[in-house]
Amino acid sequence: MPPQRSIATISSCRDIVQCAFSLNDFEVDVFRAASKYGPMRADELAERMGKERSGVYRALQKLLSCGMCLRETRSLEKGGYYHVYSAIDREALKRKMEQCVKEWSRRMNEALARYDEHYLSDDVP
Repeated sequence: MPPQRSIATISSCRDIVQCAFSLNDFEVDVFRAASKYGPMRADELAERMGKERSGVYRALQKLLSCGMCLRETRSLEKGGYYHVYSAIDREALKRKMEQCVKEWSRRMNEALARYDEHYLSDDVP
C-alpha cells in the first residue's frame, strides 16, 4: 500500500488533489483519463486506459463520492440503462480544492486556539 499523502509532502496540484480527497495514484489517473476522453461508460474508459474494468469502476465510485466525477443514466432502445461518467471541469476542481484548503486551515486554527487548554492533556505532545 502506498504511503498516505500528508501536508508535508505536497509539492504539486496532483498532491493537493490526492491529499484533499484521499485518492491514490490510480484514482487520479482515472480522473485525468475521464477529463481527457469525456463522457463514457466505465468499460470504455478502462479499455482506453488499458486497465481492468473493475478497478476503473471502483475508482469512478470513489471519484463520484468526493464530487470529482458525475454519472448520467442513459436508456437503451430495447429497454434497460447504462451509466456514463464524466469528470468535473478544471475550474470546478480548483474551487473544490480551494474549499478543502480553507476548511483545513479553519480546523487547524481552531485546534491551535484550543492548544493552551489542552496542553496538559494526552492530546498534545
